[in-house]
Amino acid sequence: MNKCISILIVEDEKIVALDLKRRLTKLGYQVTGMAASGQQAIALVEQNLPNIILMDIHIQGNMDGIEVANLLQKTHNVPVIYLTAYSEEKTITRAKATKPYGYLLKPFSDRELHIIVQVSIERHESDIMLQAKEQHFRLALEAARLGTWEASKDSREIFMGKTCDGNLEPISDWESFYLTIDNNDKHRVLDFIKKLRTKKGSIAEIEFRVNSESGKNLWYKLYGKSFVNFYAGKHQIVGILQDTTESRLSKDQLAQAATVFKCAAEGIIILNKDRIFVCANNAFHKITKFQQRYLKNKELPFLTSRSLGEVAYNKIWQSIDEHGQWRGEITAFKSNKEILYVWLTIGIIPAEASEEHQFVVMISDITAMRETQEQLSQIAYYDNLTKLPNRMLIMDRLKLALTKATRDSSLLGVLFIDLDNFKRINDTLGHAHGDSMLCFVSQRMLSVLRASDTLGRLGGDEFLVIASSARSYDALVTIAQKLLQCFLDPIVIGNMEIIPSCSIGISIFPEHSANHDELVQMADTAMYEAKNNGRNRYALYHPALKQKAVHYLTRERELHHALIKDEFLLHYQPHFSLVTKKITGVEALIRWQHPVKGLLGPAEIIPVAESSKLIVEIGNWVLTEACRQIKQWRTDGHGELRISVNISIRQLADKSLQQFIAELLYQYSLPADSLELEVTESCLQNELIYITSLEQLENLGIAISIDDFGTGYSCLSSLKNLPIHRLKIDQSFIKNIPHDSNDCAIAAAILALAQKLNLQVTAEGIETYDQADFLANLGCDELQGYLLSKPVSPDLIPYLIKKIPDRMKAFNS
Repeated sequence: MNKCISILIVEDEKIVALDLKRRLTKLGYQVTGMAASGQQAIALVEQNLPNIILMDIHIQGNMDGIEVANLLQKTHNVPVIYLTAYSEEKTITRAKATKPYGYLLKPFSDRELHIIVQVSIERHESDIMLQAKEQHFRLALEAARLGTWEASKDSREIFMGKTCDGNLEPISDWESFYLTIDNNDKHRVLDFIKKLRTKKGSIAEIEFRVNSESGKNLWYKLYGKSFVNFYAGKHQIVGILQDTTESRLSKDQLAQAATVFKCAAEGIIILNKDRIFVCANNAFHKITKFQQRYLKNKELPFLTSRSLGEVAYNKIWQSIDEHGQWRGEITAFKSNKEILYVWLTIGIIPAEASEEHQFVVMISDITAMRETQEQLSQIAYYDNLTKLPNRMLIMDRLKLALTKATRDSSLLGVLFIDLDNFKRINDTLGHAHGDSMLCFVSQRMLSVLRASDTLGRLGGDEFLVIASSARSYDALVTIAQKLLQCFLDPIVIGNMEIIPSCSIGISIFPEHSANHDELVQMADTAMYEAKNNGRNRYALYHPALKQKAVHYLTRERELHHALIKDEFLLHYQPHFSLVTKKITGVEALIRWQHPVKGLLGPAEIIPVAESSKLIVEIGNWVLTEACRQIKQWRTDGHGELRISVNISIRQLADKSLQQFIAELLYQYSLPADSLELEVTESCLQNELIYITSLEQLENLGIAISIDDFGTGYSCLSSLKNLPIHRLKIDQSFIKNIPHDSNDCAIAAAILALAQKLNLQVTAEGIETYDQADFLANLGCDELQGYLLSKPVSPDLIPYLIKKIPDRMKAFNS
């Protein structure tokens, strides 16, 4: 045994060290080395760890033997025996602090040396075993998340293991600790400790809550036993502290899960490992109408390979095997054979070591949702009025048609259809009758289209036709002609017979574009060309139309800026009275001082403005400026001068026009007869909004003149019934007078008609004295034209008022 024990000698006197080595060797021990200083001792221990160290206290170096022993205890846990000649109390006290295994005063005998070495070795082995057991106990406590606690019978001091290292720390301020316990559990904890203190041999446990600093409730369980410690000779209470927060939460979760299972609106089913029904909650039976007894020891009726199909069935269970779950929608049937749309979720319930896994199946009845989705899909993709595909769906079908046309290298036509004068139907008959008309015409168009064509409603009175697999351009034209033809028969709406019409624009793939949006835009552009050419016709797209559209878009933006920057001005062209031989009025004509192109006339302004809402703003500016100017002239002494202003059909449809003009007259203190409004013949058509506006203007006392009379749609009954005061013969009938007999006849007829209806007549475009004489002889009231004056700036009008009468003395009176 002694040969297995290795000893390190730490002694600064070499003779003593050699003697000690001889004696140990004689006793059968193995000496691993001899060190004279602490540094040497540490180095030798690092090289070869001995079983025991014989340490002299007084050694060489900056450390004595006690300091070296203390260091080696911490780093290597090797037993130390002091062999020293020092026995004073101070030295012994220091040595005791290092917990040595022996202390021999020199000189000593071989027997004393042998005994203390043997005792030290046995004690060290016992300490190692004890440490191993303590470590095992600490690890067990840590694994079980347990701590220890201890209390005495008489003292209120409680020792509690706050950490898992086995050390007990006193809670000196028991009251502070007590305050952390939940108020509802404090008295129970006190009763628990009191019972253990007063009743020897008792065993108890208690679970209570502690309010942590984070605000969360933590749960702990105290196990305690009261007994008499025979070794300490006192009454002790020892126990275990266990953190049960997770366990408590698990219990709560189980309770919650049970409640959810029972009360959930979704059906919940448990299947065993063989996918056989085990149990289900009430919601499942309510949803499916299946009874518990019918399903016992069977597969779920809607989860069989027969109901799902072999492929779908295998796919579902394969996904569950690979991923632990599957979810998706299936179609099932209730026990009464009613169809049931179900959102299904299947998951594996993990198995415990001694149990088999199970499956949980959750079903949600989405039948109502599916029906709602179908309704929403109908709303989202189909026009609610005509039941035709709406813009979203027709554009999607156009994309698909383009893909097919590209693949087949075939022609594809896009026809953009807009009903002519549809707004008039809504304004006169009401929107309900307008909707009826849209339904009528959509059915008519469907009746003449091919089975391969698709008709959709873009919105309002706009429709789109996708003409797939067209053989030629002529085939697309034929479709357009059929559509125009189907509109010819009258439609009876609201006891009124209406003959509808439409304008159609055509774009073609691949000639014009391969992009669906561009094809629709091109067809739309061509449709506007058809409207500009007289409506009730079709037009094919060509690049010039795009340039025209771009021009209109650019010009519209420029006009908007021109309004803001005050770039508009008015010129005035006189009216000469053949009766008074004076200038009795002027016509206000708009001009545009373009920052780049210079002075531009109405032709560069009005067409673009009329195609947008700008015409109302520009027209109001003209009215305002004309009223301001006539006020200035009246202030300057020209009180009888009348000013004529052209009013567009859009302005006439503006319900605020009458109030706007009334405010202008009031603002500039003008009599109503100082302002004359010129409207086109289109305003005479039987549209209630135009008729109402004209009557309101007459109520203000404003005279109404029909401009370019004879060139448009003339309704003689309108001349009789509407508040018309003047006709202006268009210059196209004046140009060839007196040489063209037809023009002479037309001019004479208009004058005769006006005289019979007590209407004033103004002839436009007078350029020669012969024209003036001819019209004067027929009784024309006023002349206007370059013979008298071109349109001039306002500062020249007073000059013309003075000079023109002298120039016109040669007229036949």
